Amino acid sequence: MPSLIANQNKKVAETRLSKAYNVMTNAIRLSENDNGMMKDWPNGANMNVNEFWTTYLRPYFNGARLCETCATCGYPSSCTNTTFSNKWAGEGMWGLQTSSTRLLFQLNDGTVIFFPRNTQNASGAPVYVSDLFIDINGPKNPNEAGRDVFHFMRDYENGTITAFEGKCKDNVKYCAYEIMSNGWKIPDDYPYRL
Repeated sequence: MPSLIANQNKKVAETRLSKAYNVMTNAIRLSENDNGMMKDWPNGANMNVNEFWTTYLRPYFNGARLCETCATCGYPSSCTNTTFSNKWAGEGMWGLQTSSTRLLFQLNDGTVIFFPRNTQNASGAPVYVSDLFIDINGPKNPNEAGRDVFHFMRDYENGTITAFEGKCKDNVKYCAYEIMSNGWKIPDDYPYRL
């Protein structure tokens, strides 16, 4: 029985991740048709979050909604603390809260997509980031990188979403790559329990 449940959980995760990725890439293509190439869209410090959402994203997702805070998307109010952030996105990565440097939105199936906009360097200057996180089951547990939260990056130059290449056992940011490069199937030696 436990192996049947594990196999079912793997299939659900594979399907949801593949679907979320395809929905995201299709939305980008549709938006490019109306708004020009992604490489010319505002980014980093030049991105007004509400304007970006209204112009470049919302019209291309059926029923998606912007989350003003992580709690608006159903996450616990503790989602802004370091413990939650480290579990959700990996050690030293992004907090979930939406602010002037972040864009968090929820699809109609509950999937949450998180665009960090920019961060700051040691001098306080804005630094553009291309990261993108997909939480395949939104606020439902485990809310953990490599299990239901997957790390991608936006390739603005080519108008695509890609995964960071590497081994999932070395760093959770590579887990999406392992699944994508295995035909959207979770490998047998995958290091995280689903």
